[in-house]
Amino acid sequence: MHIRFAQIEPTTRCNYTCGFCVGRHMPQTDLALQNFQRFIDSVEGLEAIELQGEGEPLLHTDFFSMIDIARAKFPNIEISMITNGSMFTTDNIEKLLAAKVGRIFVSAESVDDENFQKIRGGKLERVRRGIRALLAERNQRQLKHPILGLSITVLRSTAGELHEAIPSFYQQLGLDGGINIQPLQNMPQYSEHYSHDMLSQRLDKASSDIANTALQTSVALKKAISDRGKTLATGFYERLYSSVDSRLECPWLANGAYMTTEGTFVACCHVKDYNKYGMGNLEDAGKISENRKALQKTLANGAIPEQCAGCTVARNIVRNNRIVNRNI
Repeated sequence: MHIRFAQIEPTTRCNYTCGFCVGRHMPQTDLALQNFQRFIDSVEGLEAIELQGEGEPLLHTDFFSMIDIARAKFPNIEISMITNGSMFTTDNIEKLLAAKVGRIFVSAESVDDENFQKIRGGKLERVRRGIRALLAERNQRQLKHPILGLSITVLRSTAGELHEAIPSFYQQLGLDGGINIQPLQNMPQYSEHYSHDMLSQRLDKASSDIANTALQTSVALKKAISDRGKTLATGFYERLYSSVDSRLECPWLANGAYMTTEGTFVACCHVKDYNKYGMGNLEDAGKISENRKALQKTLANGAIPEQCAGCTVARNIVRNNRIVNRNI
């Protein structure tokens, strides 16, 4: 298979209990190292790997062996990850630096200690200490990578933190990898697992207005977001989404791949019913290719495939293709 960008799910296990996480409703499993090796052996043209899925990647005992395997075949490959930030131990920091991980996003919804623990079931102070320790060791060695940023899921109750609290947290810790901001995922494959309380955390008009005002007026927030566009911060998703004209074509179906802990391939990182929407496994390269092309054709013809329901990228592609087809 020729794949430029691959997201690999090391594990569905996690030491946190976030109420919006689909992974807490999945079988708790780890990707077998031999399946990762088989993937690397079978793929050509790989430029970047994002090592994260529906669990905490650093819980996988072979996490760093995966990086070694990838680099043995693709020496210049970019490695990135998203973590909950709770496992920046001295040993893991040493290994992350030695592995030359390019960028790490730490996921969060709130930078208030009480809210953080209520939402995630863990302690924010542990995350703070780990971030400081990793950055201090990186800087002491005069290394450029990994750069560290925040991946913020905005909830109705935390939208007010965007203007000042979150960029202040970013600045105080010396983070430099940018801030990624997204609302609570509304795709049915996610929302069907939400409790009543979690459903109430979806943004309404008032909280959306608060978030949008912060994005428009907070100088510190805009500065932190802009860090993501720096050359050193160019990462997996930026490279994937700029690899095609994503107004008309899904970058995942064109140049990306998502492999689950079971070695199953799905269309993208947002498809979470692996049994229903799996496109094949490591022995099914031809089948995977056919399924990808079929989904691309459906989108090009102005229809949204079932597994893409609720995806804004798919919705925009369909709308734009309908306009193009109407004008032909």
